[in-house]
Amino acid sequence: MTNKTIEERCSFNTQRLSVSSWTNQLKEPDSEKNLAEKVIEILTPNVTKALPDGWQNISTIVGAQEWINERDEESHFLTVRLLKTNETIGFIFLYEADSEQKYDDLRFGYLLSEKVWGKGLGTELIEGLINWCKAEGDIKRISGGVESDNIGSIKVLEKTGFIASTVDNPTEDVVFYEYQFDI
Repeated sequence: MTNKTIEERCSFNTQRLSVSSWTNQLKEPDSEKNLAEKVIEILTPNVTKALPDGWQNISTIVGAQEWINERDEESHFLTVRLLKTNETIGFIFLYEADSEQKYDDLRFGYLLSEKVWGKGLGTELIEGLINWCKAEGDIKRISGGVESDNIGSIKVLEKTGFIASTVDNPTEDVVFYEYQFDI
């Protein structure tokens, strides 16, 4: 394992997607404003309905920049872009679970813009994340929660090999899924 953070290490492409640290976008002209505009565009009420208050009603550049900074402080924050157009269409958030080895147990969350729902990109994204974890070789498990009525995300997780978590207990509203790696 290198001394790089998981955010620095996690970068991958799939057939249609490119995933990397949000800071990679800051190298482009007008990048901070462009990323903030994308946050506003992506975080629609349908996308954020089950998320905490700090994820709701992001409608200004300043509010979006604050949201970006908060995500960066609490997680390893990655952008999901379409390879063909380089447009940001979503985000992945990686969290290190409490563990003796820093990266062997990761929690994650993801969200995609409504305009790309139903096109197989969620499945492609999660398959890409799984493949990246396998290539890393030191990640034993990834897990994440999903609202019990979010049938689309549940199908994505189940289709990509996730099973109901044996570690995380579900709540009335949230079901947890995990993927175990053989290392």
